[in-house]
Amino acid sequence: MSSTTETAEREAAALAAVELARNPERPRALQVITTAFDQWTELRGDRLFGDDRAVVGGPARLGSQAVMVIGQEKGTDAMSRALHNFGMPHPEGYRKATRLMRQAEKFSLPVVCLVDTPAAYAGIGAEERGQAWAIADSLLCMLGLRTPTISVILSEGGSGGALALALADRVLALENAVYTVAPPETCAAILYRDAGQRARAAAALRPGVDTAYEIGLVDELIPRASRCGHSRDSRRVAPPSRRALCRAC
Repeated sequence: MSSTTETAEREAAALAAVELARNPERPRALQVITTAFDQWTELRGDRLFGDDRAVVGGPARLGSQAVMVIGQEKGTDAMSRALHNFGMPHPEGYRKATRLMRQAEKFSLPVVCLVDTPAAYAGIGAEERGQAWAIADSLLCMLGLRTPTISVILSEGGSGGALALALADRVLALENAVYTVAPPETCAAILYRDAGQRARAAAALRPGVDTAYEIGLVDELIPRASRCGHSRDSRRVAPPSRRALCRAC
């Protein structure tokens, strides 16, 4: 087999892994929260500007343990995807997450973060309101929390937008998720000056969470819920996720 053919196959496989993680039938944060947790109460707002629906969070119970759950929500249909901005948080979303994490520390609650974003929102308004500052503050907050932190990569963990909620004591990931320094399209635009070379970028990134697990960035892989690699039926996702979270807490 020629090197050109091998390269093309490697690129196709890497891009297929990204597309699988982005499948609209993958479980979303709100679905996991409502099935794996009990008595969840949503809290909104960053107390500075407004409420960002790309980030949802609030106290809940995981078995007998009270926890603070924070998740990045992509939405499940056209209307909910627009409402949640396709899972791309604004600065106020990260400030809300930071507020909830500090509140959790005050009451000695473990923090559980559900990560599912291609990247933080990069619009002009977000930059004007301090997107980089908000992400940096979230990173610093997670580093200094005096309460257990657990993050779960649900589908797609891309760029600093994902890392802002994934700098945890333990990082778990659903099988067939991806966890990368940047989305392949962004990486291709930066490195090759052509977003169309996303397959080439995906191969270089090695986006699958199995790679992150091999090098120690992910501590545990949660078995996939269905043979096709994704399932909108959160009842299938909840039991293995709940067991893994209980062990981590």
